[in-house]
Amino acid sequence: MVRSEIWAHHCALFSLFEIMEAAARAELKLDILQELERQKGLARQRGEEGNTVLETIQTAISNLQNVQQKFGQHLRENEWLMAIKQRMYVPGGTSPYDLPSYYYWQQKDPAERENQLRQWIQSLLPTYDAISLLLKILRHNSLSVECMATAGSYQHNSLGQNIHLLGINVAQNAAALPEVSANKYFTHIRFLQTSQQQARGSVLTTDIPFTLVMCSFDPVIK
Repeated sequence: MVRSEIWAHHCALFSLFEIMEAAARAELKLDILQELERQKGLARQRGEEGNTVLETIQTAISNLQNVQQKFGQHLRENEWLMAIKQRMYVPGGTSPYDLPSYYYWQQKDPAERENQLRQWIQSLLPTYDAISLLLKILRHNSLSVECMATAGSYQHNSLGQNIHLLGINVAQNAAALPEVSANKYFTHIRFLQTSQQQARGSVLTTDIPFTLVMCSFDPVIK
């Protein structure tokens, strides 16, 4: 049990470093705030003044505005964490020989390690909450269409220009993985066989029924 917790906390740190890299764009906070403000305006247009949705959006805006530092800046200023981050990408780089202080931390009480992890992610939570709210709004405003990929291939020529997220639901027993290519004129979906031997499975030639889920930040999916 103790070993599994050590690995869980190791993976948590690795995920934390990945999030730092993925969210390093300087304009990320501004983009999120702009979309939240737009969604607040749309909620008011729908007559949701005083509604919990509007209140939730405003809370997310206020919490994010209160964050003064760049996303993950407090982590980048922690030399110990940055040393671990650098060594994690080296085979065997986090061994007790290379990082004895990290090994010492792993031997601490699991509750103490978890408390430190919570402290490190605390200032990231407003960004997490804001993004989670936007994704909830996006996925809630969706249109589902039942489709058939004839001989494993499907092309949609009139996909809405304001689609911001596309979901593809296919039965698990079909053992099929979708491969999507798109431009402003059409969306092409091709289904491949699942494979744990090849990076890319072969193209299926059977008919595959699936559900196409189109999600948009806009109130009307065109």
